[in-house]
Amino acid sequence: MTFFKPVKADSHNAFIDAVTSLTSDDNTTYYGVNAIKNSDVFSAIRILASDVASSPIELHKGPKPTKADKYYSLLNNRPNDQVDGYNFKYALMVNLLLNGNAFAEIDNPDDPQELQLVKNSSMEVKQDDETGRLIYLVSNSKGRQRRVNPDHILHFKCFTMDGITGTSPLMSLRDELEIQNAGNKMLASFYKNGINSNGILKVKGSDLDADAKSNIRTKFEAANAGASNTSRVMILDEGQEYTPMEVNSDVAKLVNSNDWTSKQVAKVFGLSSYQLGIEESHSSVEQTNLNYVNGTLRHWFDTFSSELNFKLLSGADKYNFSFNTDVLLTTEPNAVLENAIKGIQGGVLTINEAREKMNLPPVDGGNNLLVSLNYTHLDNMDAYQNSKNTGEK
Repeated sequence: MTFFKPVKADSHNAFIDAVTSLTSDDNTTYYGVNAIKNSDVFSAIRILASDVASSPIELHKGPKPTKADKYYSLLNNRPNDQVDGYNFKYALMVNLLLNGNAFAEIDNPDDPQELQLVKNSSMEVKQDDETGRLIYLVSNSKGRQRRVNPDHILHFKCFTMDGITGTSPLMSLRDELEIQNAGNKMLASFYKNGINSNGILKVKGSDLDADAKSNIRTKFEAANAGASNTSRVMILDEGQEYTPMEVNSDVAKLVNSNDWTSKQVAKVFGLSSYQLGIEESHSSVEQTNLNYVNGTLRHWFDTFSSELNFKLLSGADKYNFSFNTDVLLTTEPNAVLENAIKGIQGGVLTINEAREKMNLPPVDGGNNLLVSLNYTHLDNMDAYQNSKNTGEK
């Protein structure tokens, strides 16, 4: 049984044509990043890929990350000799969003020293009908295939219905992108072929040649156009009449429909509208960013960490991989200082933990939690009050 195999995309087809003209529900087609022509889709993928790539992957034992483990450098700094950790994670995320699947080959699952990105165009995934075991076939540049054991392949999946293959978010945007594409073509045609002017200046009782019209236009614009003439009184000759042009309502509708499509793209990718350049009202940027990290990015973090846990860690290990989101949640310096102080005063952070969040060196005696003497357990209130009254007597 073949789940999906590489389908050679036509390099002459634009991204919009490849996506919006797709009439079947076949999710085996892959798309290359060079085919992206839609700015909203490109922006959504860029934002998500860069945020995932910039978040370090840490190995945790309990609530705290381990220090200087072998996986940290492999996943974040140097997965192989050809690419750094940021671009490795970035490429995986781009493939995941474009194609619904992303692959990386592990040299040795028991003691990994290298991770190699496998292009979707080079990967074919099958399942044995009798055993149900997955079969990964990787093609080289000459088209020769080699079989790779499943435990040597990191297979990240987006929106999977069977746990084995994923589906790209682009599949749900075919109608919306088709509408936007048609609107963009009509809008471009309007400005390219239409007559676009701010107003009409009539000169009565005259038959002007081209030079005379150009001269009158130049003098009229010099006297009335530009920021220096804003709100000034317009003076016309007796034989002149100026009529301002109104914006074509159809053009305004096209612009509004573009915003609507951008909102659909943002919705599908789990982004807020303002991240794609659309203004939002009644929305705190800080709260929106927090919702984005906890609501949207958390899904993608779990997609990566669950596969890493499954392929790189033993089930008996009390370890797990997790993404560090401190960089994404960093706010203004004053807010960072205020949160650090609150953490210390509330007994949540030690002084050195708070200083670390502010990129400051540790200090002696800064590893103990501080608590306020003004707080006590409710059960101790009666005893405390009785001892106080006894002391007063």
